[in-house]
Amino acid sequence: MEDRAIFTEQATKGYPVCYSEQCPKKEHCLRWKIGQFMPDTKSIYNCVNPHYKGVGTEECPQYRCSKKVKMARGMKHIFNSDMPTKVEPFVRNSIISRYCRTYYFEYKRGARVIPPALQQEIRNLFVQIGWKEPIEFDSYEEDYEW
Repeated sequence: MEDRAIFTEQATKGYPVCYSEQCPKKEHCLRWKIGQFMPDTKSIYNCVNPHYKGVGTEECPQYRCSKKVKMARGMKHIFNSDMPTKVEPFVRNSIISRYCRTYYFEYKRGARVIPPALQQEIRNLFVQIGWKEPIEFDSYEEDYEW
């Protein structure tokens, strides 16, 4: 498995793992898969509470899909000279108010990946302010939605 090293690294870094044997979604759950790579050198680690409401069911609140998604990096090229001056501050302030100033600048310079839901949220902000051109981020990569 090509992701063995990634899963082992995430398990040892503290990513919460799950061992709910009866879970109907375990074969497609990132937490379950990472839990299978927990090294025997760790005696204490983060684990999903199997007694928490909904854990191990179809509606598990801790479920994370183990399918890679298209993550975006960087927003430097989105804001161009053709864009009206009101667009950039509106988008910037909206992202900052929803997340935080640090995250906005990390998203903008590409230091933090932008998951699919946030990509769509950012595109919606542009539409909301009246920008009709397509929005493309600086680059894209496939990764798990941790």
